[in-house]
Amino acid sequence: MKNIPQAKPRHIIVSAPPAKAYTLRALLLGALAEGKTKLRHPLLAEDQVNMIACLEGLGVKIKTTPDLVEIEGCGGRFLPVKEELFVGDSGVTMNFLISALSFAHRPVILGGTPRLNERPVGEVVEGIRQLGARVEYLGKEGFPPLKVHPLGLNGGHTSLHGAVTSQYFSSLVISSALARGSVTLECLDTMTERPYFDISTSMMSTFGVSCTNKDYTQIEIPAPQKYLARDLEIEGDFSSASFLFLVAAVLKSSVTVVGLNRNSVQGDKRFLDLLELMGCRVSWDNDAVTVTGGELRGIEADMGDVPDLVPPLAIAAAFATGESQFTRIGHLVHKESNRVVAMETELAKMGCISHHDTQTYTIVGNPSGLKGAVIHPYNDHRIAMSFAVAGLATGGQTLENPECVAKSFPDFWEKLELFY
Repeated sequence: MKNIPQAKPRHIIVSAPPAKAYTLRALLLGALAEGKTKLRHPLLAEDQVNMIACLEGLGVKIKTTPDLVEIEGCGGRFLPVKEELFVGDSGVTMNFLISALSFAHRPVILGGTPRLNERPVGEVVEGIRQLGARVEYLGKEGFPPLKVHPLGLNGGHTSLHGAVTSQYFSSLVISSALARGSVTLECLDTMTERPYFDISTSMMSTFGVSCTNKDYTQIEIPAPQKYLARDLEIEGDFSSASFLFLVAAVLKSSVTVVGLNRNSVQGDKRFLDLLELMGCRVSWDNDAVTVTGGELRGIEADMGDVPDLVPPLAIAAAFATGESQFTRIGHLVHKESNRVVAMETELAKMGCISHHDTQTYTIVGNPSGLKGAVIHPYNDHRIAMSFAVAGLATGGQTLENPECVAKSFPDFWEKLELFY
């Protein structure tokens, strides 16, 4: 349990945490590459620690210090030293390794936490099966745990759905570059979370591998290609920075976050645009961005590509005048928690009415009537951080299981102390 007292508005300057998505992808690409990769200022949160442990279980030598990770690449062929790998609660690690394990020297079992094992992986499994992979489910069909056999991937055509997450396509595009022949990936519906797919293909390019994305409906990957080791600086994370910007919005204060790339392909930089629509002011100065809070008003927004922004944006909407409506939120049921249900339940405790259907989440702002409450975060880091920030404005907030923020933002609580 953590008590969150009310904070007073003041201007704070804080550094952005390293990017979660970039670090996870760089770890895998460095492991698949030829040569030694160096990742400077990486994020070393729970998901990254689990990815590192899995890669070490696959025989990859990794040296880790707080500001540097050095990876001795396997050149596209894993030599496992463990029969079973535990991904923790990391959906990225699970989805990405399902495809990559086709290039292991022997069969490997993948599993995770009970919640992770409830998240569907059938699309990525069917995708690699169409390319000649062999995967066995060890429990419920379409869900972890599972066993991947070392048959490699053939070239050819594979098709899958992307409405739940773009992680399936990121998984296949990364591993297809190592296939025996060129691969065409086809998306059978509308891909969500497209900016995360852009991060994957951008990182592939950084490591020397090419592909062609035809409007997220068809992706062509020449193969076989080779990943090449790189010396890489990890950029700042807009997803984690969103909680710092949220402080400015709900406290009507000013927060400057340093270390962000204005030209980044990270989709969650859109949080700045959404806060502007709600009444905040946003200004850039090189790699520093300042958000100044104002009178918040309700907005409408399509969240299909930025699902991680729904929890912090829902908090901003609760402090806004009027009604906010967020669409294309159906895939949030498959995150660390059912995030829409979680937000709806916990906002009600604070005095904010909200409701949802399969694709729309509506929040009726109550800026003068919100109060602190005992918040259950469902072991979801983004739920916990969102309601922690809300507590800065209301005071009297108590958060259960505050440790869950370590999944993506290990020093979140230290950063939050800066606002007192």
